[in-house]
Amino acid sequence: REALGRGAAALSLGEGKATLQLREEARCSALELFKLPVAEARSQLQALVFGMAGRIESLERRLEADLLQSLSCLSLTEADPSPRKNRGAGSALPAKRKIPGESLINPGFRSKKAPSGVDFEDS
Repeated sequence: REALGRGAAALSLGEGKATLQLREEARCSALELFKLPVAEARSQLQALVFGMAGRIESLERRLEADLLQSLSCLSLTEADPSPRKNRGAGSALPAKRKIPGESLINPGFRSKKAPSGVDFEDS
C-alpha cells in the first residue's frame, strides 16, 4: 500500500488475475495473484477470519492476565504494612479551630476590631 502510494509499485487487474509489479525489487519484479474458485476462496477466507479472531481472543486474555498481575503487584506495593485501629477516623485531618475575629472567607486574616454581629432591632 505504501509502495503504491509513492509510485514504487503498480497494480494491474486482468481476467481472473491481478499483477503487482514492484519497481524497486530486482528479485521479485512481478507478483501474479490468481482468482480462486468461490468455494476455495470462501474456505480460505473463513480460515483467515477465524484464525484472526482466535489470535485476538488470545491477545485479549493475555492482556487481561497481564493487567490483573500488574494491578495485584501495585496493590501489594502500595499497601500500608502497619495496621491501624480506626483507619477511617485516623486518616481525616483534625478540624481547625476558629480564632475569634478571623475571616471565614479569607482564613488567616484577622479583623482589627471585635466582631459585632447584626442588630435586628434597629431596622
